[in-house]
Amino acid sequence: MTTNKLKNPSLDLEKYDGTRRRSSALEAQGFPTISVPKDDIDDKILLKKQSVKRVFGYPITIPFIISNEFCERFSYYGMRTVLMIYLTKKLMMNKDDASDWYHEFVALCYATPLLGALIADVFLGKYLTILILSVVYCIGNAIMALTAVGMWFPAASNPEGATDIQPQTWGPLLGLQIIALGTGGIKPCVSSFGGDQFLKSESGRVQRYFSMFYFSINAGSTVATLLTPELRSSSCMGETTCFPLAFGVPAFFMVLAVIAFVLASKWYVKVPPLGNPIVDVAKVSWAMATSKTSPEELFGAKKVAETKQLFRVLAVFIPFPFFWALFEQQGSRWIVQAQRLNGQLGSITIKPDQMQVFNPLLILVMIPVFETVVYPLMKKVGIPTGATFRMVAGMVLVACSFLICGFVELGMEERVAAYNEAHMSSYTLETLPQEFQLHILTTIPQIFIITCGEILCSITGLEFAYAYAPASMKSVCQSFFLLTNAFGNIITIIFTKATKRDLHLYFMWAGIEIAAAIAMFFITRQVIGPLEKFKLESCQEEAVKPEDVQMKEVKKK
Repeated sequence: MTTNKLKNPSLDLEKYDGTRRRSSALEAQGFPTISVPKDDIDDKILLKKQSVKRVFGYPITIPFIISNEFCERFSYYGMRTVLMIYLTKKLMMNKDDASDWYHEFVALCYATPLLGALIADVFLGKYLTILILSVVYCIGNAIMALTAVGMWFPAASNPEGATDIQPQTWGPLLGLQIIALGTGGIKPCVSSFGGDQFLKSESGRVQRYFSMFYFSINAGSTVATLLTPELRSSSCMGETTCFPLAFGVPAFFMVLAVIAFVLASKWYVKVPPLGNPIVDVAKVSWAMATSKTSPEELFGAKKVAETKQLFRVLAVFIPFPFFWALFEQQGSRWIVQAQRLNGQLGSITIKPDQMQVFNPLLILVMIPVFETVVYPLMKKVGIPTGATFRMVAGMVLVACSFLICGFVELGMEERVAAYNEAHMSSYTLETLPQEFQLHILTTIPQIFIITCGEILCSITGLEFAYAYAPASMKSVCQSFFLLTNAFGNIITIIFTKATKRDLHLYFMWAGIEIAAAIAMFFITRQVIGPLEKFKLESCQEEAVKPEDVQMKEVKKK
């Protein structure tokens, strides 16, 4: 059993020697370093992992974690799928205000993972963080469902003689903020908590676990996106819509998520909080910017080099908010467009919010197509397949999807103009009967193109962040990548004020995304050399045999 002091608090507990730093930030406030004997931490964790029951070779806890993720994603996407229509049709917001609130909610969902990671890594550990924030999540869902009952919470300005009662706006707006705290807070914890259940020797099973985890996300999203529009379009409580049910079912699934998670509590391997590297990054960054003393003297050359490498990766992230600014409009502006289109297909009616189901379905289909057909074919004909080309190409495709969206909007406007001219009327896009409008399936090409752009840009961005981030800062890098989504939604709120006409907005966004793609190209060209150099040096360090390191230590002494 080794007695070397642990220098990196993010190392796996199976190699942990017993000295655990709770948080450098807390130590600065006078909290002592927590030291725990190795036998009380490392060996107990290892024995716990070995003693947990197995189901088909996997820890018995894994089915519960997968079930929890399926239910949570159902809850999130089920509520989010009908949100834009609820804001515009039930709360009677105009499309601009509704779009702002929608993107504010999504932005908060992707900003709070940093908070959740800090709470888990510094204070409570993953298990308690997931449990507490899941309960918070349930409260937010309950508020959304209960306040959607207009007869209980009628708005003061509810129109007289209206078929449906308009609820007050405070309920859903409060519920959305609470849900954002819950879903964002647990986002960085659940998948890694599942990884904590495995032994280091089970790398193959860990990989398959993450595949199942990813599948559960898309499965929950797909089922919810198909079901909740049907629920909200049914009649209940004397009204023509049933948003209490559309929000109530996701709330029920979130309760199931908590139950599934708690049922396996006695079997979980619960790794204690070991400190968050974000604190160290902040300290080194501050020293680099303000300290007269060399940061290398304060924190060591390795930590400073790792921080600089992190900043290079973050530089590549700069254009990503513009990618998300367009991508997330599938749930806002594209829903507004779909509401004006003809959804009749034979004896069935395609709901405008149901069109969102094509994205996760296409993701599941197109990822293997890209890996087995598109990328090999690109290599065969001499087209680059590196990360830079893929991310730039993905952004260009997203811009193209908005160009297509703009031409669909133009076709819709021409339909309105032609109908008004033929019937001497003054219909608008909002009032023209849908049977005279373009069909809703006209939007499939733009959905297909933006999905391909997502595969090229978003998935490659995650791979890029993991490949080039220093080993001790990979989780930090992933958290910042999620944060680009939050900034993207804020950008959407700001830029949407540029014009009131959707046609102009779609073409404007396409131009902005082309500019972001150009910026991505030049940024990656500037930093790729230093990124590769650091990565190569890190690989060489890892290749050094442990006995060689020990020999160097002996020679120094």
